[in-house]
Amino acid sequence: MRKYLLFLFFASFVKLLYSQNTVSYYTKTKAGDKYFISAGVGIGTAKWNSLFENTDFYDKDGAVINKGDFYFGAKSPTTTYDLNVLVPIKHIRFGLGIAFEYHYLTQLQVYDKSGSNYLLFDEMMRFDKIYLDIQVPFKYSSRKKYSFNWDMRCGWFGYTNVKRFNFIGEKPFPLAIWANTGVMADYLIYPQILLFLYPNFEFKYYSNSHTEDPVDITHRIMSASIIGGVRVNLKK
Repeated sequence: MRKYLLFLFFASFVKLLYSQNTVSYYTKTKAGDKYFISAGVGIGTAKWNSLFENTDFYDKDGAVINKGDFYFGAKSPTTTYDLNVLVPIKHIRFGLGIAFEYHYLTQLQVYDKSGSNYLLFDEMMRFDKIYLDIQVPFKYSSRKKYSFNWDMRCGWFGYTNVKRFNFIGEKPFPLAIWANTGVMADYLIYPQILLFLYPNFEFKYYSNSHTEDPVDITHRIMSASIIGGVRVNLKK
């Protein structure tokens, strides 16, 4: 999965360079046309709302913690590493990106037929995300060093480093989608080089593969984070 994401990202980067040179040669580019490649690191927090039905829940040593149906809620700090490319079409920028997002779960609040209780938990996982990116500048052409842009992202994710085999599910082809939105601010620090901040809100939905019926594992994850980094305008 990770190799596929990296291949797709770099393929899109080559396509971006080709498109830039072609458009610049054959047409007159606008002052607001910018071809961005961006890299950033972010921190945030996530809130989990999860359901397990018709399955046992195990600790990392393989011992059964809970049998049957139950819900749990949890909060986890997150760390994100993000890469994306954007090209202008009319007054909107479109692109592709990849992100690697780490979650650290230390405690669950478990709800079952007997009530609720807190459970100490030790799980770190990484979500490998690929996404489509749409960015709408508040002002497309501007001579100012700073700008603000409405950013919308949506895509799919995979997962790695999960210790408990039934925490996410075992079979391939689950439903794993996500979307986020926020306002990106950037500031020009050197010709063609900008620093940016991207505070955003995100929702993830995961449902295990139907081939695992009657086992049902569902995760709904709301998160807020801020990503900061560097973006380079490749326009000549």
